[in-house]
Amino acid sequence: MVQTASDRLPALEQALVERARDLALFLVYDRPGRASERPGLERTFFAQRCVSDEQLTQTIEAFREVGAYVELFEGERPLLEALADGRLQRLPRTLKLIYNGIEGGIAVDGFAPGRKALIPSVADSYGVGCANSNAYACALGRHKFHYFTVLRALGLRTPRVWHYRSSGEWAGGLMPPAGTRVIAKSTYESWSVGVTEDSIFVVDETLEERVGRIAEAIGQAVTVQEFVPGTEVCVPVLACPDPIVTPPVEAVLAKAPGDADAVMTIDDNLLHLGVTYRLFDTAPSVLEELTAMSVAAFSVLELEAFARIDFRVDRSGRPWIIDIGVSPGLSRGSSSFHSLSLVGFDHASFLRVVIAATLATHGALPQFSRQNSTSGIRNPRP
Repeated sequence: MVQTASDRLPALEQALVERARDLALFLVYDRPGRASERPGLERTFFAQRCVSDEQLTQTIEAFREVGAYVELFEGERPLLEALADGRLQRLPRTLKLIYNGIEGGIAVDGFAPGRKALIPSVADSYGVGCANSNAYACALGRHKFHYFTVLRALGLRTPRVWHYRSSGEWAGGLMPPAGTRVIAKSTYESWSVGVTEDSIFVVDETLEERVGRIAEAIGQAVTVQEFVPGTEVCVPVLACPDPIVTPPVEAVLAKAPGDADAVMTIDDNLLHLGVTYRLFDTAPSVLEELTAMSVAAFSVLELEAFARIDFRVDRSGRPWIIDIGVSPGLSRGSSSFHSLSLVGFDHASFLRVVIAATLATHGALPQFSRQNSTSGIRNPRP
């Protein structure tokens, strides 16, 4: 019998609660003060995008209230020191897990690829678990051009992409053809960094000037993606270890709530209630394709435990993958929490099930081992 998210995931959370007193959870997040280290970080709204103190408090309380040990590390350096001197390993908890809240790689003048992979690599070397995905998936999942090239090569429906490097070169010497409507995005970032109302345009002789300005503004490479008009839809995927797809939700922009073709910008993400979410009400055939494509992308990119696949669903009802969230947001306003709230989760329970998915994937919750789980794609309906 194929189980739904509404009965599988509560059991997963309960399994974590039952082992909470064995759990030590180490949260690693960048803090706004770190922007002073690298002035170039201002270009990418680094301080504004850091998780709020309120959200961190909510996360800590969600685990402490069930008996888990929780410790917050402000950046990767304090975590590395605590691992190197053995303090974390000596804690009297049998389950030790790091939550990798680090964003992109801090370079001299902003962000660069690869840093998201640091925490899972270090965790592995010290024999400590790391929430969500492995180092490879974290590196690949924060390079839009590379992962879209892989997805498209393996037959998943994605827009065409081209890559403009900071040096002014195009990857492989390939540029989008004249007349193509495109959207220019940061290659390494989430939150629509680099996306403004001017980021969507039709390719003409001004292409390199336009893209060069965006690359200069954000201090990094730019992925130019063929623009797909339609409804933007977010699909969370949890694995324990088999994938469970939760209800797809559509993004609603405060600036254009009735315009399905409106594009999400960095300003929308930074504005309070600039982006909200609601259940994506669609035909069963579209729902089935969203589910199948989400699970396929999750597998192809070797994602683990918890991720989010973002789509545009065009006017013909065809889903196109437009982004990957290798570490989806955990706030009350996030698309993933809205999706899980549709199957009965409050915010604290949602946070716990995200961590429980990693424990199950790593075999720490035996009742969710692969031989005890039902194979196949889970039903995403509430």
